[in-house]
Amino acid sequence: MLDVNTSLIKKQSEKMNLPPCKNEHQYDQLTSFLKENGGNHVSHLIFIKDKEIFWTKERDVLIVYKRIGNKLMVLGDPIGDEAKIQEAIKKFCEYSINEGFKPIFYQISPQYMQYYHDSGFRFLKVGEEGLVKLQKFSLEGKQGAKLRTRLNKFTRNSYTFSVVHPPYSNQLLSEIKHISDSWLGNQKEKGFSVVSFSKEYVSRFPLALLQNPAGDIIAFATLATNYKNTITINLMRKNSDSPHGTMDVLFIHIFQWAKNNGYQTCSLGMTPLSNVGSCKHSFTGEKLIRFAYLYGNSMYNFKGLKEFKSKFTSNWEPKYLAYKKTLLPVTLFQLLFLINHKRSPKSNSFIHSITKWHFE
Repeated sequence: MLDVNTSLIKKQSEKMNLPPCKNEHQYDQLTSFLKENGGNHVSHLIFIKDKEIFWTKERDVLIVYKRIGNKLMVLGDPIGDEAKIQEAIKKFCEYSINEGFKPIFYQISPQYMQYYHDSGFRFLKVGEEGLVKLQKFSLEGKQGAKLRTRLNKFTRNSYTFSVVHPPYSNQLLSEIKHISDSWLGNQKEKGFSVVSFSKEYVSRFPLALLQNPAGDIIAFATLATNYKNTITINLMRKNSDSPHGTMDVLFIHIFQWAKNNGYQTCSLGMTPLSNVGSCKHSFTGEKLIRFAYLYGNSMYNFKGLKEFKSKFTSNWEPKYLAYKKTLLPVTLFQLLFLINHKRSPKSNSFIHSITKWHFE
């Protein structure tokens, strides 16, 4: 999202007070927890390792968050035993207040909105997640003509698709790192709710690869799962000189592969600010976001992202910001800072357990 560089940002950075990292074994334990309980649309972003984790006393629900200023900014809904989600939200709110922070939940789903409402939260729509229903996805007929033509052209020209699984060779990791750098150009990696490239991160997931006739990789994507029936096209990057339509073809192949491997849904990730504030009954905060969507498009191409994903789906799930009494402009600014402030691997935060209201 937005790149911002002001003295206020520096002050926010000083207030983050992020702890040092702990060992990799704890992330392996987290993977086991996700396999047993299922994740959500952002659970794979825990492995960027720039966030902290709140565990309930029984360790049956976890909440992923990051501290900034006087807020604990949560990414997504709580993860774990669904019967304990409501209580986990209440416990996290109590913990936040006791520690002198305000809890904010970002990118929550409609599924648990009643629980947040019962804990005193208000809501602001912040975007939509694109979802492809794989059993219904088809390139047949007039509607799929453009994508079908593009796929056939790449196939005729001997471009190939494959999905590979870790562990990966240093040669493969170096090759996709080169592609990632080519895609980034002068841009900076982001964090928090936006995935960033690291060899350690991509080594946790299957990789979808598109190769040219010479066998060189021209585009790739990491394929994360919620350990239920959904797969997410997560980190996606291509060479700056790849042929027109490269990402379209990569996506189509991924849909076909996911369908053949038993997945029901493919998530395209959230489109920020999409369909926010477009109704006359929208809240004032949502109308302000709509203004940013319309007039910030020339710099950040919000519309282009929505148009690209709309090629593949018309199924969109709204995502919300859940907040209590707070100055929304300041909260949104802090959120933008978290996304744009990419920390170095040496300062990664750790996974910790909270029992009652103190650290173990």
